[in-house]
Amino acid sequence: AGTYRFEKNASPDSIIKTFMAGKIFAVYALEITIPEGFTFHQIAERLVAKGAMRPEEIFPLLRDSALLAELKIPSPALEGFLFPATYRFARMPAPKEFVAEAVKTFWEKLPKDYEKNLADLGLSLKEGVIFASLIEAETPIAEEKPMVSEVIWNRLKSKEVLGIDSAVIYGIDDYQGDLKKKHLADAANPYNTRIHPGLPPTPICSPSAASLQAVLTPSRNGYLYYVLDPETKQHHFSKTIEEHNAYVRKLVNHRD
Repeated sequence: AGTYRFEKNASPDSIIKTFMAGKIFAVYALEITIPEGFTFHQIAERLVAKGAMRPEEIFPLLRDSALLAELKIPSPALEGFLFPATYRFARMPAPKEFVAEAVKTFWEKLPKDYEKNLADLGLSLKEGVIFASLIEAETPIAEEKPMVSEVIWNRLKSKEVLGIDSAVIYGIDDYQGDLKKKHLADAANPYNTRIHPGLPPTPICSPSAASLQAVLTPSRNGYLYYVLDPETKQHHFSKTIEEHNAYVRKLVNHRD
């Protein structure tokens, strides 16, 4: 059932095939895709660029306590709870309407028994989403996600700082694309996982279903470190600091 569109001369056979395929014609007031790993700020910028809403309407919603309570979000911010997907609206949505739809999709896409399985591992839902957002920010490669998860788990268990620069960057208001020593030494940044142990205070992006699942299914290889391999554009995972440092030198030399 639905509305169909045919251009020029359409044969009965082509019409039937179109009906059978369900190729419904629809004009949407707003169609927007949230890529995996987008931050709230990036999502808001995309909505503004599409003319869907004004900056002063969407940006303040990040930490709107009344909205967070209404949507039952167990976090002081919306970050991480707007599920990455394509959204279509027949009429232009109000900012809160869009947010509510993206959060609704988040709840629908959570892996089965996710909160229970997190609890069995000693994590709250908020902590699980934070964890998943770190995985998402660190790698888009599906095969690497369980290995990044393992490194984070092992560091949490050993009380080592996570040292995840994507989290550090998230906490820098005026970040210009160049992570400096002063940023890494800034203890005032609550997202500075080079200094502050444990998980950061909120998620740092919208994690995919794969990253959410990877929190529950880390690899079991004994990895404690990883660094980008400049040749493969993937990460090299290490069990020892000596091996890790060798690959860090390789990356630094490649950049030089």
